Amino acid sequence: MHLIIRSATLADAAVLTDLSAITMREAFGPPHNPAELVDEYIASSITQPILEAELLDARSTFFMMVLPDGIPIGYAKLRKHTPPRRMKQRNAIEIQRIYLLQSQIGQGQGRTLLQYCTDWARMQGYKAVWLGVWERNYRARAFYEKMGFKPFGFHYFQFGSERQRDLWLEKQLDA
Repeated sequence: MHLIIRSATLADAAVLTDLSAITMREAFGPPHNPAELVDEYIASSITQPILEAELLDARSTFFMMVLPDGIPIGYAKLRKHTPPRRMKQRNAIEIQRIYLLQSQIGQGQGRTLLQYCTDWARMQGYKAVWLGVWERNYRARAFYEKMGFKPFGFHYFQFGSERQRDLWLEKQLDA
């Protein structure tokens, strides 16, 4: 299957908002978390005005993965900011979000999208990438480790009204 990965623009805000909400429910909804908790998080963090502001933020870069017919199946958001203190490599960028529709997982699209993000970061001159992954998301953790990410710490993430622990993983980028 030929997939297209392209930069997302402000014109994609509505589609990106819907895709973000769907993938968030699929990844973190029941049985992992109560539906109300996921809905609370979406209402506070994944609205079209919030996504529009993020798309306009010069520190953020969004990529959308679409099928040849233009139907979106996943996206990623990279964000430029100071890496966590525990991270030795300071010339790094965060892969803040990377999600696929549940129906697409296990077919290689996640590997393709993640590789696209790391290649882009390398071309921008970064020496490493890092991301946070929910400690109870065992499938994602195994995927990232298989893709060469190594743990280096953790932080707490406010998910609706609940505080959850995310593990920090990093990957050094070869020249």
